[in-house]
Amino acid sequence: MDCIFCKIIAGEFGTEFVAQNEHAVAFKDINPQAKVHILCVPRQHTKNVAELTDPEVLQGLFSLIREVASTATDGQFRLQFNTGEREGQSVFHSHAHVLSGREG
Repeated sequence: MDCIFCKIIAGEFGTEFVAQNEHAVAFKDINPQAKVHILCVPRQHTKNVAELTDPEVLQGLFSLIREVASTATDGQFRLQFNTGEREGQSVFHSHAHVLSGREG
């Protein structure tokens, strides 16, 4: 599989995780669109959030999202899932963007 997020999860790039649990990992976006821009990525590969149906994986992902939001933001943040190329998805592995502190 040639999925960059699967490779990050496997440790192939030495990416520093800001948080992780059994079902997901979180790391800073390399092209941040806000002062805080952290990606929360399930360890299980699915193309997009619409295909992410395993209840345990979903629970683990959202638990990690809550943890990241509570530690990296002041409680105000945006949570974004892009599904499909037309809607801005560029890596086809389910992931959530936790953003806070608008740029500009």
